[in-house]
Amino acid sequence: MFGNFDSTKGSIEADEFLSKCTKHFLNLGADSAPTLHFPTKTGAISIFVFEQNAATLGFFSDILASDSARFRRMAEAYARAQPNLMKGGTGWAITRFAGAEHLSLQLGSEIYVCRVPKDVSRSLVCRAKSEQRFLDCSVETADSNVQGAMPLALAQTLAG
Repeated sequence: MFGNFDSTKGSIEADEFLSKCTKHFLNLGADSAPTLHFPTKTGAISIFVFEQNAATLGFFSDILASDSARFRRMAEAYARAQPNLMKGGTGWAITRFAGAEHLSLQLGSEIYVCRVPKDVSRSLVCRAKSEQRFLDCSVETADSNVQGAMPLALAQTLAG
């Protein structure tokens, strides 16, 4: 699922982190309640969030609770910006948001999100960039040159 990448410092630790997260995701019991759950036109999406900053989680939870249409637009904008996460219903991506990197794993209608430890983030970002699986939530404007930056439409949806 994760392919090979160069042997930059931290790549072994990055593989271990990916393996640990994948095993955790695949072994979530039926009694594990999703952190966020919302209906879509094609069925419900369940998001399981681990190792996250309370403010970041609160930001998305508040949007889901108070403005589900905005949350849906945000999810759709993210999906358009990060198509390799959703390819064939399975995938992975790294997103830089709120000063940290976050690993997203998807299997069908379930998404697992975990904050990436600082000691492996550089290696994972390099790998994700090489596989076009990285979204930097710096805002991308028409004349910016930030590769992998957040498209303006997603930034506007996040802002409300």
